Amino acid sequence: MDDATEETPARKRPPVQRVFETSDVDVARDFMNAAYGTSLRMRGSARRQLVRHARFDYGSFCLDDVTLSMETRYDAEPLGCLAVVEPRTGWVEHRWPDGGERVGPGEIAAISPPDRPFTALAHQLEFDSVVLGQPALERNATLPEGGRSESLRFTGMRPASPGLADRWRGAVAHVRDVLAVNPQAMSEPLVIGNMARALAESALAAFPNSGSAEPTSRDGSDATPGAVRRAVAFIEERADSDITLLDIARAARVSPHALRIAFARHHSRSPFGCVTGVRLDRAHFDLLQADGENGDATVSAVAAKWGFPKPSRFAALYRDVYGVGPHDTLSL
Repeated sequence: MDDATEETPARKRPPVQRVFETSDVDVARDFMNAAYGTSLRMRGSARRQLVRHARFDYGSFCLDDVTLSMETRYDAEPLGCLAVVEPRTGWVEHRWPDGGERVGPGEIAAISPPDRPFTALAHQLEFDSVVLGQPALERNATLPEGGRSESLRFTGMRPASPGLADRWRGAVAHVRDVLAVNPQAMSEPLVIGNMARALAESALAAFPNSGSAEPTSRDGSDATPGAVRRAVAFIEERADSDITLLDIARAARVSPHALRIAFARHHSRSPFGCVTGVRLDRAHFDLLQADGENGDATVSAVAAKWGFPKPSRFAALYRDVYGVGPHDTLSL
């Protein structure tokens, strides 16, 4: 994943779609080892049962759809990433040193702490999962400086509350909805970046972890108009790049907590409300410069380029700011 502090904007990275299906457990084991980047020892109750794995890989996160139509046991080395599963049918039980979870339909859980080896027993299991890479999680965790990779640990594999579980489901549903209605947008780096940020923030909020620095008394005194000016300047300079709240806070030379306080005190928008506004302005400029002969395709493409994957949402935001729809601007 590109470092957001580099001066070059994010590059397009077409998503990778893979669908694998086999009835041979040995073949399935080899595939799963490659897909999850770990050493996995898989044993099925029958030699020839369906194993299906469909994946959309966006670099910083993956969407998986998995079927294990048998009773399957496996042992795995640490995944090094957060894999959150939601079974549709069947159940799976994961065990790791000093803990474990059994998950069935309607429930959500992470497979195991990313840094722990684990064993699993799956029974006639079909599930959706989201795999979030450690870099995406660390980029959105408000860890103290100097303790980023060492300090981010997940201490609970279930959402901390039903409300946080719903927040996670909402973030995942949004990604899958965009994939269904506007798959072309999912190759745009700002769209992928926004979705990775939403998934990471939801995961960090939902699953107990060590990735949140506590507010300090200094945050209030740091929340100055100068911090907002530095943040806005950075946002305007880097609007075409995949930036996080931590990137903006570093540019403003304050903590993420102080940045939020500063914007609440001295700006009409939140930090990412400001990001959205600047990107909307850039989209407006592109539409003014565009050839309007192929209007639908142009509006959708410009919107996705600036991180707005849903044309209807983009049109509503655009009309609120400019008083006309994006197609009206395109036809000028």
